Amino acid sequence: MASKTTNASELTRLINQLRQERQQHEQAIAEIDATFQAFGIALGGGRAAAGGKGKGKGKGKGRGRAAAAAATPTKGRGKGRGKGRGRKAGGKKGGARVPWSRKFPMTGDELILNFIRDKGGATTEEIRKHWESAGRRGKAENNLTLLIKNGKLKRSKLESSKGRGSLYSLS
Repeated sequence: MASKTTNASELTRLINQLRQERQQHEQAIAEIDATFQAFGIALGGGRAAAGGKGKGKGKGKGRGRAAAAAATPTKGRGKGRGKGRGRKAGGKKGGARVPWSRKFPMTGDELILNFIRDKGGATTEEIRKHWESAGRRGKAENNLTLLIKNGKLKRSKLESSKGRGSLYSLS
């Protein structure tokens, strides 16, 4: 019987601790949101943009912490907050989309595979033109190389083009 009350009291203590930590996190998020609002930064899908709960994405969160620390007074903060917590500015790159990037309904690999499937085979030039007509940046050749390496496409040389160009078909 003593172990049940010990487990119950331990569980109660843990729940209270988690509630306190959650409250601290909510306060930190409120500080970050206030800083973003002061600088006119809106997070797509985040609390600042939608006004509700949710996770923000991208680099904006990493930059907001330094700005939040500079913009808000340190009074009321607990001990242990300082160096070593959170991400450093200029850290890992990725996650944030650059302004000219877009989201397409299908991946580049799917675009190429569907095009070749519909045509029954295609040359490098035809695939390149289809890639550009779909509004994609970069080169289709990068995806072609990976599709060949993964065994999804077969490449055969074109005889009529003086040794240049390839014909792609599904494996």
